[in-house]
Parts: sequence; structure tokens; C-alpha cells
Amino acid sequence: MQGVLGSLVSDRFTMLKTIHHTIHHHIRRAVHATRIPAVAAYLLRDEAISGKFILGAVALALLCANTALASWYEHLWHTELSIGLGSWSLTYDLQHWVNEALMAIFFLVVGLEIKRELVRGDLRHRKTALLPIGAALGGMVVPALLYLAFTHGTATAQGWAIPMATDIALAVGVLSIVGKYVPASLKLFLLTLAIVDDIGAILVIGLFYGSGFDPTMLLFAGLVCMAVVILGRKSWLPLWLYMVLGVALWLALQAGGVHASIAGALLGLATPIAARHKPGTPELAERVERHAIPWSTLVIVPIFVFANTGVALSLSGFSEPGAGAMAAGILAGLCIGKVVGIVGTSWLLTRLGWAKLPTGSTWRHIGGAGFVAGIGFTVSIFVTELAFGGQPEYENSAKLSIFAASILSALVGLVVLRRTKKVG
Repeated sequence: MQGVLGSLVSDRFTMLKTIHHTIHHHIRRAVHATRIPAVAAYLLRDEAISGKFILGAVALALLCANTALASWYEHLWHTELSIGLGSWSLTYDLQHWVNEALMAIFFLVVGLEIKRELVRGDLRHRKTALLPIGAALGGMVVPALLYLAFTHGTATAQGWAIPMATDIALAVGVLSIVGKYVPASLKLFLLTLAIVDDIGAILVIGLFYGSGFDPTMLLFAGLVCMAVVILGRKSWLPLWLYMVLGVALWLALQAGGVHASIAGALLGLATPIAARHKPGTPELAERVERHAIPWSTLVIVPIFVFANTGVALSLSGFSEPGAGAMAAGILAGLCIGKVVGIVGTSWLLTRLGWAKLPTGSTWRHIGGAGFVAGIGFTVSIFVTELAFGGQPEYENSAKLSIFAASILSALVGLVVLRRTKKVG
């Protein structure tokens, strides 16, 4: 869970033809599209632009939350906004609209990239995909188990999914710093791992952080997805109808008790993508990406981060029952669980002869990538909001723990990768 954001920005290691289908390729297509303003096109050419915007949004949010602007910041995000006509309207505060509505566009881009990888990319080849898929699963399960080991029997156990996520936007930014010391195959390994991580995050958010499921509305959501698939294959799906169906899907999931932000991911997965792209004939997915990537990368993700990282830099929240255990679980999960799960699963798969290390990579490279994957920032904060919404004492403590764990993981990953030589 990209790992979620890495689907939005990708390092320029796509110089290799074997990975021309990765996200940077889609961003370059978006950049060359004539409808994107020149400023946005210029910014998207920066391989680490999403990470820079995220860090800027964090700094601004922390400034607001720890100065005289704190009351204004709090009031802003709790201001209610109603959308609709008469009794047919939805009323939520601005933070809720950001987390459930705007983030659906982010997940749409994620869903489209996952679909592309399944149809055209490395996820369609079992042997190529097995190592990063297995590593991703290990990197999700072990952190969750470590977190539960610390928090079992406490009020904070419900945050078990917090250390599962990887912020691939920041992870790619870290890799760009040590780019010349890292083989291109390792970057592809981390990107594929992040895509699988995105799938896991989407499933966890949808299945475990919803409430009061309504089978009728969920069935309707399934019918909308089927309509997208069928109409798309028949080429009867203009962009305006695609958007209407997307809104209908979001409303159905909202009413069905599932976190509505994953409507974007489901819509992306349902969008038809041909196994072979025909030059000169932009398909629906490309047209959607052309519009969604700039908004998601440059506007939506920074707004989400600004809305959710305004944490008071105070340790008082850690005195709450279970808060200390929660902090230990997050730190252990991201700083230790990620690398242990990724390296351990990779070792097992290679030991069994089912997979092999990426070309030019060593076990130190895999370990360094495992530490970098411990940068669980944006999606970890997203899960924190879902798990502890309305409990500010736990929210603040969890976010501070995520900050600390992500910084530590990034620093250790940088050192390990910087001191590791490529093979061959």
C-alpha cells in the first residue's frame, strides 16, 4: 500500500526495456499529454516529486498542529460539507471527504497499475513474480503478528494492520539517493513487492475496517463492476459513463459498509486492459490515468497527508493504557518485522528452488530493500485513522510512532544499500 503511492511516481530505472510498463512509463505518457498544464508536466518529470510533496505536507501539518495555528487546523478539517439535493445528500467533515472520496482517486490509479501488471507486467509470469509476491506477503504477515504480540489483550490491538504497509513513494525516493549502488532488478523487485502490498492493503481496508455490511448494496456494487467490465470489452464505455459508474460504485460501497475509498481500486481492476497495446489507439485506462495521475500525485496525496499528519509533538498520549504497547508494536513491525518477513520469505523460496534473487543482487540488497520497505508512512497513517478514529490519544501516539519507525527504517536501509556492492 504502495506501498500504495509508488503507483503514482516511479524511478527512472525504466531505462531497461524489460520494465517499460512500470509506472514511470505511465507518468511520462501523462506528461506528454497535451491536456496536462505545463507546470504539472514539469513537476511530474521529477522522479521523487511525490515524496517531496509528502514531506512538505508533513512539515506544514506539524507546523500548524504545534503553533498558534492548531485551533484553525483542527477547525478546518472538522468543518462539515454537504453534497447532494435536499434529503438526498451526504454530510461529512472535510477530513472524512478527503479520506474516503479524494483517496478513491488515488486507489483508482493503484487499481489500474495492478491490473496492468496482471495483464502485461511481471505479475503475469509466475516465476518472475513469485519472489516479490512471497516477500510482500511475508512483509505484511510478520509485522502484523509482531504488533499483535505486543498489543494482545489491549485496547490498541485493532491497529494490527498499521505496520503492514509500505510507502513506496518515499521508498523510491530513498532508492534514488543510492541509485548507482542498487541494481535495476532490485528496484523492479521493490516495485512489484509494493504492488502486491497495495493489493493486500486494499483487501485489509475493505474486509476488516468496514462496518455493518449491507449485502444488497454490496451486490449492487458488484453489478456496477460487472457493467464496467462488459461495457469496456464492447468498447461501449465513454469516459463520462465510466465516471458515472465510478460514482455509483462509491455510493454503493459507502452504503454497503465497506470503506468507500476502495471503490477506486475496484474500478481500476474492472477497467479492461488489452494484453497487447496497440500504438496510436489510447485505451480507456490510459485516458483515465492521463487525467488521474497528475491530480493524485500533485494534489490529492499531499492534501491527505496534510489532513492526517497534524500531530501534537507531545509524549503525553503514551501514558494511555495500551499506547506504549502500540508504539512498541509499530516500531517492531516496521523496523524489524518488514525486513524479517521479506528476507525470510525470500530465503525460503530460493531455498526450495522456486525463485532466485534478482540479477546482480545479493542478500544484503534484499535486506536493504526490506528496511526501505519499513517506511510505512501514508497508508499506515490511513489505517491509523480507520482503526483509532475518534480516539485522538491513540491516533497521535500511533502517528508519532510511524514517523519514528519510518525515519529509522529509511536511515538503516540507506546505510545497508550504500555499503553493498552490485554483483557482476
